[in-house]
Amino acid sequence: MTRYFVRNRCTVCLVRESRSRLIVHSLEASRLGDGLGDGLGSVALRMLSQRALVLSRPGDTVVVDSEPDGDWLDFLGSIGFEIGTLCVAGGQGETLAGRILSDELLMSELGKEAWVVEPYMGGDEVEELAGVLGGGLRAPKAALLNRLNLKSNLCPILGHAGVATIPTTVAARDDAISTARHMLNEYGAVMVRSDLSIGGHGVWKVEGEEGESDFERLRVGVGRSDRSRLFVLQPLLEVTNSPNVQFDISEAGPELLGVSAQQMTQSFAFGGNEYPSPLGDDEQLLDQGERVGRWLYEAGYRGVVGIDFIVTSSGEVFIVEINPRVNTSTFPLLMSKRLGKPAFRLMTGIRVEGVDGFGGVAGGVGEGLMFDVSTGYGMVPLMVPTGRRPVLDAMVFGDDLDQVGSVCDVLLSRVTGGELGVAQ
Repeated sequence: MTRYFVRNRCTVCLVRESRSRLIVHSLEASRLGDGLGDGLGSVALRMLSQRALVLSRPGDTVVVDSEPDGDWLDFLGSIGFEIGTLCVAGGQGETLAGRILSDELLMSELGKEAWVVEPYMGGDEVEELAGVLGGGLRAPKAALLNRLNLKSNLCPILGHAGVATIPTTVAARDDAISTARHMLNEYGAVMVRSDLSIGGHGVWKVEGEEGESDFERLRVGVGRSDRSRLFVLQPLLEVTNSPNVQFDISEAGPELLGVSAQQMTQSFAFGGNEYPSPLGDDEQLLDQGERVGRWLYEAGYRGVVGIDFIVTSSGEVFIVEINPRVNTSTFPLLMSKRLGKPAFRLMTGIRVEGVDGFGGVAGGVGEGLMFDVSTGYGMVPLMVPTGRRPVLDAMVFGDDLDQVGSVCDVLLSRVTGGELGVAQ
């Protein structure tokens, strides 16, 4: 049964402009990576819709898959974080957008206004939702989204933008292993990406001494991929920094949101970000980012986009991904601005077995570490753990990275089991 409700515990602006924001973080596994929608992956994808609340302001409406933890909402309110109207979709479908469209009561309520739909990512269903509601859609059209979402299109796009590229080979699935062997002989180490990959899922490395075991992992991964999937192969470079540059692209053009330093695990899974980045003022980085941001704007892209870079040990700067969606690091980046804090660290994928809900975090691994308006620093959960997903995604804010790091060190000292890193 659909529940359409406003939480009294959160400040809500009931007088809205004619084109209010409807924030819908509908995640389509098929657009993110092969196999992501299987089993517990499907559970996690549904839960991630709740992160959209962190982007909400009074006057917005956010639609989620299930009612968020009330204590988490109370905590957000206690640190001065005001959100808008919260709705829970009750329809049927593979995605949140599909469940909203099939929820007659919710659609009847939403149909009373002309909404600007702001999704996690564009796609056919969110385009349909925006069309039915008669408002706008702040996301790239499906054709551009599909082009950007495939890694095999990156080099041509960078070429159009006038940006240097890493030597790249694109191979069909059945040729990926033999191509990797050939490139291993040439370069000594190879990075292999599925054309459709996210947050370390669908990414492998093959190195000389570890070649055969690396090839076995690659063989298994390639075998699980769609038969029509392409693979992108590049020499594995020595990387000293992995910056993420984010833009908000509107009708006025690209606006730089910030540059953070990504924390990547040995298996290339995304483990979080630090801000500010030591490369926040790097001319090469900003020039390449602005060139791509301008190309995206002229191609019709609207909304948030994340551009992933690598900086090599020899000082070269390369773009390795364009993420045409809200990034995991978007949440702390924008929240830091609302809290007025100049530094943060995001840590994702912290396994906390036996810890359930916000209360379990605040009274357990996070005791004494939660963000406090009187001190101006501490932790804010981005996602609280549940019995079905015993994982904490934590944002830690402060006045500088030393202050932030001291909180993170204590938090991690209390946690056992599992490395950081889940799909972003």
